[in-house]
Amino acid sequence: MLVLLILISGIIMSCQGPYTAENNGKTITLSIDDPFEVELVSNPSTGYSWDVVSYDSSVIIQVGKPVSESSNSGAVGSPGKVTYNFKAVADGQTTLEMVYRKGWEPNSVSRSFKLYIVVGTMGRILDSN
Repeated sequence: MLVLLILISGIIMSCQGPYTAENNGKTITLSIDDPFEVELVSNPSTGYSWDVVSYDSSVIIQVGKPVSESSNSGAVGSPGKVTYNFKAVADGQTTLEMVYRKGWEPNSVSRSFKLYIVVGTMGRILDSN
């Protein structure tokens, strides 16, 4: 049990990010097996929530379910944040696209988030320029 706890702590501590709305449209470079987080402001009481629209699952994968956190002890209408965890799994590049919308109204997008991701050798080449 202790070994598992140490392993989980190591993964969390080595996680890159969190990437936030300030990183929207940016390019990040990762190595294979690098975990990373995307943390975005959210207020589910309004009916809006963040949805992952697309990414190449041969390059990155989503790890677990998103974790929501209210900033004011869960009071109705209080803003919070949602955190998504991902992991780089292979060399390549992809665009992680997310939208903030009402689930029952697919065209109700009020915000969007894009993160351009380069994994592996190509990322190290781009970083050196």
